[in-house]
Amino acid sequence: MNRRNFIKLASTLSLAATLSRTGWAQSAPGAAPAAEGTQFSEQLLLTQAQNLARAAFELPRLQLPAELDDLSSQQYQDIRFRPENTPWYSEDIPFKPQFFHTGFQYKVPVQINLVDNGISRPVVYATNLFEYGPQLKAPPADSQSGFSGFKALGPLNRASAWDEFLSFQGASYFRAIATGQVYGASSRGLAINTAQPAGEEFPVFRTFWIQKPAQGDRQMLIYALLDGPSLTGAYKIRAEPGRSTILDVELTLFPRKVLTHVGLAPLTSMFYFGAADPTRLDDFRPNVHSSTGLLMWTGLGEWLWRPLINPERIQYSAFSDRTPKGFGLMQREREFSDYQDIDARFGDRPSVWVEPIGDWGEGTVDLIELPTRSEIYDNVVAFWRPKTPLAEIASHHFRYRLHWCWEPPVRSTQAYTLQTRVGALGRPDTRLFVIDFVSGSSCPGCNVAPFAADVRTGAGEVRNVVVRQVPATGAQRVTFEFRPGRTEQTDLRCELKQNGQAISETWIYRWTL
Repeated sequence: MNRRNFIKLASTLSLAATLSRTGWAQSAPGAAPAAEGTQFSEQLLLTQAQNLARAAFELPRLQLPAELDDLSSQQYQDIRFRPENTPWYSEDIPFKPQFFHTGFQYKVPVQINLVDNGISRPVVYATNLFEYGPQLKAPPADSQSGFSGFKALGPLNRASAWDEFLSFQGASYFRAIATGQVYGASSRGLAINTAQPAGEEFPVFRTFWIQKPAQGDRQMLIYALLDGPSLTGAYKIRAEPGRSTILDVELTLFPRKVLTHVGLAPLTSMFYFGAADPTRLDDFRPNVHSSTGLLMWTGLGEWLWRPLINPERIQYSAFSDRTPKGFGLMQREREFSDYQDIDARFGDRPSVWVEPIGDWGEGTVDLIELPTRSEIYDNVVAFWRPKTPLAEIASHHFRYRLHWCWEPPVRSTQAYTLQTRVGALGRPDTRLFVIDFVSGSSCPGCNVAPFAADVRTGAGEVRNVVVRQVPATGAQRVTFEFRPGRTEQTDLRCELKQNGQAISETWIYRWTL
């Protein structure tokens, strides 16, 4: 699957779905599973994934009827799941799934099963589970087009309604939101060979098992089978919506061959332009992005902040670490004035924080930034890449927690970067950098002058480093001039200091011509 095509569609899909709880009380048939069921357990899923890894990969195929074979994105959005066909429609339980139709870019069929008391039953596709709008013709009644994924509904914004808070669709992509948010950044089951010369591989979630929740459950339990040319995987995901929506992810991978470039907990987002770009686009909006930067909390306890850019050519950054405490793509600019976009609601898009569970050993947090000429494409990828390759004929187990949030669950006691600006200085050979550091409530000394800034560069020249307070915000503003000379690419680093001691996170910026 082409990443850009997938994200283009994801950006045009509706941001959320809401159903009133009173609607569920009505009598309705619900989506009808097959009459016969089979035993299901976590161990059976592991066995299935392991056995599948011993066979050659074969992508599930689907011959769509002519009515669905060549849809535009607008036509595809005109296919809607009928709410009355929702599983467990009339039951007072906290979570319910609804299904996505195949079509447009989503032509790989996904099998979806419902699990109740250890018995799994597949959801049987039927055309009458959906309504087809005026922009397209309905497929024949005997069509077996199937599903391309599902979304989960639960009491996200208020107890009296079920809101969409989680969606699985396209390869192994999924995304979630917290209370009051709209969709932005995404995650995936796994990243393989991202930005490598041999080309990226996109394994798919080919089968899901959705556990029927009980009254009072706070988490929705989902199992998934991953399959791709290089490996299979068994996934267990517990999703809990709320002010921060939390997904606990547990996975076991079974490689078909040795894998040297695997990305764990991959995150995908969009950065079109912002104040940190070396050049500005002709746009009425000051910023257009779903994430501002990459935040890292290293195994040694250091906090690193890397503002995102939209580069002229692909940029690959790798930050070495051992047993990382966390990393994520953050949306730090939250005010409407930061974007001036009424429809996109960039300030309401989630930050996504990855919390590793257990010892992940040595590796790197990798950040890939792709050039883009449109905001409809996601062009930023971040993940953890283990130093040790994944061996074949072996199992590899990992656990982590994803926080879809307004703020990360942990924050440094040091000052943090609120905004980075880059602009001209009246000379073609010099750029002006402006960094605003904001103190946390527990940052010792952050509001007590005097301050200094330690600014370093791998190439080029830094001049005229100055620290001043911004009266309107209380931020400490670091400004400096950078002369790249013949440098086409280098990294700049900055720390705010007091009495020779760092009192801020480490700001790292990738300069490119």
